[in-house]
Amino acid sequence: MRWRTSFLGAVLILSVSALQALGQMKSPPGGTTPGGAIFDHLRDSTTRTVPQTPPPTVRPPDMMWVPDRYVQIPGAESPVLVPGHWERRLSDHEVFTPPLTGRTPQGDIINFPAGTRPPVEERQAP
Repeated sequence: MRWRTSFLGAVLILSVSALQALGQMKSPPGGTTPGGAIFDHLRDSTTRTVPQTPPPTVRPPDMMWVPDRYVQIPGAESPVLVPGHWERRLSDHEVFTPPLTGRTPQGDIINFPAGTRPPVEERQAP
């Protein structure tokens, strides 16, 4: 009987020490494995949420390109070619147009002075 008690005591001591050894093999708090803190930091930094930016406000550009076009002007029998140019926007219904030189199909030159005009989609002349 004494032998049995000694054997049971030895098994109990071994099981307790085995549980302690398993407890030491657990990951430390904040890490998945003993060296896992590095990987946890890498995972956390790559899966971080992206900050949101407000949507951009859409505003019309200050300058607008007007391509070459033909316009009919009073006093000319045929349409006049007005070369492409940049116009500066002053307001919703007003732009500044640089001085332009138009050309008729016959080769005549017509000068258009600089000035403020309606936008190109609202006007008939250059």
